[in-house]
Amino acid sequence: MPDRSSSKLLRALLPLLAATGCDGCPSSKPYTPYTLGSATPSGSPPPLSGVAPGAADAGPEAGAPDAAAPPRFAVVPSVPAPAGGKQWPLEGGAVVAAPTGRTFETGLLLDADGDGARDLVVWARSPDGLRGELLLAPAARPQALRTLTALPGDLAAQGCTPRVALNQIGPSALAFDFAPQCGADRRAASAGATRWLAVIRLPGSAAGAGAPPELALELRLRTPPPEEALSAALEVADRDADGRDDLLVTLGLSGALRPFSAPHPSPAPAGAASELRAPLIFLDRPAGLSRDAAQPGETLRALAASLLRDARGKATAPSVAAAAQRLRRLNAVLCADAAGGGALAGRDAIRAGEALVWTGAGPVRCGEPGLAAAIDNAEAVAASTRGAPLAAIAALDHGAEPRTKDADKLLAKLAPPAAATAVYRTAAAPQPAGPGAFGPLAFEASGALLVRTAQGVVRVDPATSTESATDIPPWPAAIHAGPAQLVAVERRCDAPTLLALFRSSPDAVGEMEVPLPLLRGQGPRARAASPERCAGTERLPFSPLAASEGGFDIALGAALVSIDLRAAAPASSALSFPLTTPAPQGAARSPDGATLAVPAAGGLVVATAGGPARLWSGGDLAQGTACAPANGGARVACVVGAAAVIFEAK
Repeated sequence: MPDRSSSKLLRALLPLLAATGCDGCPSSKPYTPYTLGSATPSGSPPPLSGVAPGAADAGPEAGAPDAAAPPRFAVVPSVPAPAGGKQWPLEGGAVVAAPTGRTFETGLLLDADGDGARDLVVWARSPDGLRGELLLAPAARPQALRTLTALPGDLAAQGCTPRVALNQIGPSALAFDFAPQCGADRRAASAGATRWLAVIRLPGSAAGAGAPPELALELRLRTPPPEEALSAALEVADRDADGRDDLLVTLGLSGALRPFSAPHPSPAPAGAASELRAPLIFLDRPAGLSRDAAQPGETLRALAASLLRDARGKATAPSVAAAAQRLRRLNAVLCADAAGGGALAGRDAIRAGEALVWTGAGPVRCGEPGLAAAIDNAEAVAASTRGAPLAAIAALDHGAEPRTKDADKLLAKLAPPAAATAVYRTAAAPQPAGPGAFGPLAFEASGALLVRTAQGVVRVDPATSTESATDIPPWPAAIHAGPAQLVAVERRCDAPTLLALFRSSPDAVGEMEVPLPLLRGQGPRARAASPERCAGTERLPFSPLAASEGGFDIALGAALVSIDLRAAAPASSALSFPLTTPAPQGAARSPDGATLAVPAAGGLVVATAGGPARLWSGGDLAQGTACAPANGGARVACVVGAAAVIFEAK
């Protein structure tokens, strides 16, 4: 079935890409884009594309030629160096010798300095190919080699084989592409491999004969996780009608992180709905290229607005959750200041944060502080439209940014507030349980409360205010699925999703990881963490809901997740409410399993299948932990200090 939400997102992008330029102006010169493939290609750099970014989604007339438009500049690829790569002959019989310790690999013959003679622009590499320089050999002085730019030393990816490409992408622009090829078997070792693109600006006639070319832009594309691909298309055109060619870099993200499902491609001829794109625009100024600060922020806002439109439609709402995750991911990949992205300043934003894109001026800052909240709101509206209030509450409670007034109104509608009042405080002291363990409280179907203490299980009858010892065996605190034990849920700087950690057996050495269907900026948040700085490794609170031989069900706030251990590679997925698994004692569920009570949205969300959810707050409930509801959700018991407290809500 086509992914309508993704298709609409791509269509929303096209007007913005057109609006940022001046393609209808007489001075506008559209040139064939130079297209890079995935930032982790498996072979040689991909062939050049003659299709403008987004043209596949522009409609049936997109491919029709415009008789009034000037002819496109045909991209000119470089040619391999002559045999041996030690010399390169020029016109007129002159010969350029490779510098000591370098070998010519690929080059272009063109008038690079405006003197009317064809010069050589050539990539000279070290024997291992991991170091090198882009050189200019002027026709007038072939041995006076000039370095236009050198590969930054910190980009050498040991164990990888580089592939390079040099192309003339416009009358006054060259593009050099250095792409490490690391192979699937060396992917983990090459996690820091970075694709490097250098744009060289050729001097115009106003610069005078003999003026050298200069480096105009550096672009770094860090290796994405194996399930994703990062692409870039470069296009030069006079977008502001000032007679100077500007640069448009359209970045695309496709694929999906594990365990998210990859988007379904749209019907032919588009096939591009699986890739979300956003532009970086660099305007040519006398002092050099200057990035248009409006992008990619404007495009990201338009994509979020398209999500909200789809969220309100019955037919399109089911696909919004997946599209929202892709848009969050695109935002995190492009923008070092993405809320919840955990970015660091300077080049460390590439090494420690999620941002995969870096320019010579530093990481890209998009300046869209309300974008995360807008995406959350769209996902919540979509969940509400499809009748999934708990999923809607989870979307509103991601915590990356403060909720908007509209989001607060929606939350109040989904989970009306309820004032909690303590009706009974036990004398029995619940046995302490660590974060994420099965709690020491469990209601019985009769309404009595069981309290697991250090001495045994005590039954509490609040109607008669009696507490009595029982012979009920204490239930375990550890969360086991057969021999496996769930240990923790972590947010880490080096992982784009939240991770569940478990041991395969009690005596196992080390822990195994399962990616969860929540991005790193989702789930419960540490209030002290800065939205632009990753907090290292952070263990998150979660509520156990069920455990069986097959795996675990847990809640992170109001987000419900199932972890399946039955396959050779453990997997996780989002859970729908109500749950069908039995409710073990100590879980955040009622004895019949139909009601759950989880801390979320600043209170305790109590939801019962077939009934409305309510947001409990007030009194000692804010200090409560390990809460468990009774059947029907009329009462909830929580550990408060050294006692168990039973609450009711009005």
